[in-house]
Amino acid sequence: MTIYYQKKRLKYRLLYGIVSVIIGSSSFIIGSEAIFIYPWLILGFLEIGTWYYEHKFHYLQIDNNILTKNSLFPKSIDLTQLSAIRKYKSTFVLESGDVDIKIHKDLIASHSLNQLTDLLSEIQLRPQQV
Repeated sequence: MTIYYQKKRLKYRLLYGIVSVIIGSSSFIIGSEAIFIYPWLILGFLEIGTWYYEHKFHYLQIDNNILTKNSLFPKSIDLTQLSAIRKYKSTFVLESGDVDIKIHKDLIASHSLNQLTDLLSEIQLRPQQV
């Protein structure tokens, strides 16, 4: 199962990247100082790269009871080893013996959030050991 980012978030990230590259390119064309050109170009290309990564590797991936949160350094947790699921207003915190993963609800598309909520409500938690 794949949990997707909100389309609005992806769209704005791409738009911001393109606008930044256009501002940097137009500054280069009109002959501005390099200190004004390069930051816009670098930020624009970083935003476009981030958009590509988030578009290709979605927010969460669940395969064989392993939940993976995709980021620069991906984190994985075995859903059968969960000791606690904490549900807050804008986040879920999944805790196991050695790994904690925080899932931000604001980043998730609504249909994916419903799937994730249903999945988390079905999970049987392991008793905590003191």
